[in-house]
Amino acid sequence: MKAFSNPVPDVRVSRLIIKHYLKDLEDAVISDVIVVGGGPSGLVCAHTLAGWGYKVTVLDRRLAPGGGIWGGSMGFNKVILQKDVAGILDEFRVPYIEDEGALVVPSVALASGLILAAASHPNIKLFNLITVVDLHATGDRISGVVANSSAIELQKLHVDPMVLTARAVLDATGHEAVLVNLYCNRVGVSVTREHFMNAEKGEEDVVANTQMLAPGLFVAGMAANNVGGGCRMGPIFGGMLLSGKKAADLIREYIG
Repeated sequence: MKAFSNPVPDVRVSRLIIKHYLKDLEDAVISDVIVVGGGPSGLVCAHTLAGWGYKVTVLDRRLAPGGGIWGGSMGFNKVILQKDVAGILDEFRVPYIEDEGALVVPSVALASGLILAAASHPNIKLFNLITVVDLHATGDRISGVVANSSAIELQKLHVDPMVLTARAVLDATGHEAVLVNLYCNRVGVSVTREHFMNAEKGEEDVVANTQMLAPGLFVAGMAANNVGGGCRMGPIFGGMLLSGKKAADLIREYIG
């Protein structure tokens, strides 16, 4: 007896993947918001905006989104969050326990919970293995990104990218602050870069430094601390979640 009463032949597998991926990609050519970087701040921002009805595209250059959450600290797959963000963990159905006045969270549960919420939201298109190589501008306003396949970029092949447009763009690319550096290099503005590690101060800094850098260009997470010179922090993520929420508020205020 066969295990499957409705087998799917190879050609149908290929056709369906191409059909639905290209449909999503075509739909992402024009968005309300593009979030570059599928780490904690980017995913929280995207999910929050999508919940308000905005059309959001999330681009991550890696095979697995989630930023620096997965490995915890030194491969110990636990991360710490402040009790203040328990409501956000509940929103994403991420399990945690309280110990010594802090929340202890399995890093895999946090990463996968944020990714699942974003990837399954009808207002979000999430693409992995996409690298942003430049910004798109209309006048003095950032109006999109220039993107290419991560595999093409890694091989340094001479293949042209494509443009995706939006009313606002968020740099949530972490320590590298990719969009921040692209913008500042083009307009001749210097940034402070992140400071030495101090988790308690850095968690406050990352929220405080979440801002609109230029018309249409916003920064959150560690990218924001590259702008404001905030302290680096380790495997503690409450500031990242609050930075994503703040970025969503700022973007909504900007695009209306």
